[in-house]
Amino acid sequence: MISSFTATSHVGSVVSAFVLRRMGIDVTVLPTTLFGRHPGWGSPGGNIVPSSQLEDMWDAVQTQSREQGLPFDAVMTGYMGETGHVELAETIIRTLNPPLVLVDPVMGDGSRAREGLYIDADRAEAICDRLIPLANIATPNLWEWRFMTGNLSEDDPIPPRPLTGINETLVTSVTSGPQIGAMLFEAGRTHTIMHDRFQGVPNGGGDALAAAYLGHRLSGTPPREAMGRAVSAIFAVMQAANAADAGELPLIRAQHFLQSAATGAHDDAAPNLTIKTTP
Repeated sequence: MISSFTATSHVGSVVSAFVLRRMGIDVTVLPTTLFGRHPGWGSPGGNIVPSSQLEDMWDAVQTQSREQGLPFDAVMTGYMGETGHVELAETIIRTLNPPLVLVDPVMGDGSRAREGLYIDADRAEAICDRLIPLANIATPNLWEWRFMTGNLSEDDPIPPRPLTGINETLVTSVTSGPQIGAMLFEAGRTHTIMHDRFQGVPNGGGDALAAAYLGHRLSGTPPREAMGRAVSAIFAVMQAANAADAGELPLIRAQHFLQSAATGAHDDAAPNLTIKTTP
């Protein structure tokens, strides 16, 4: 996993690695940032990790993997702090050629400066040009999907569709009236799952959902069922945050939802969400 690290906020690799480990999956993290907190709280402290330092870390990771005889089954990418991180992620994916590559194109949500991007345009283009083509699975939010497909300026935006060349496109933060949810495109089918919106939710939900979906796919769960389990679990975590007015995802307090989803058992406190599938 190559993504951001924050000391106190449940976002980036902090939440993604926790979700996967709670599902019984070992995770190696290359941190693109070393921040004290999410920038949404104010000055984050710390800094972007220089690409040269990450490359040194990756060299050591490869050596350890070879010496222990432990191959990697997947690569997951998240927040890229500089264009060099994108280049390194591409190198890692091409070197390992793992069965699963999940690219979470963390670049914007439409509510920030720079026309919705919260990274610079060159970095966003590098993610689209260098990482997305290598992915089996892509997990953009709706705004990121519109950015990647050139649909930002349309007066009547078209509904999401699969990203070209991607086996599984999971679009998050899809809205329909008072509801919000996700759409999964795979094997010519569209799976949609919606639920009522919360008045406010912490950051990190997209990171958690992408990791949960990857965890289920690594465990052999078919895409439709993986989506249902992942969305239900993260919805329950968000629900717990909303009920407690939590500023961060309550991962420790609500981790039983992740475990239940991983085993396929139903947690009575988790919602029963309906998946609509169209050919």
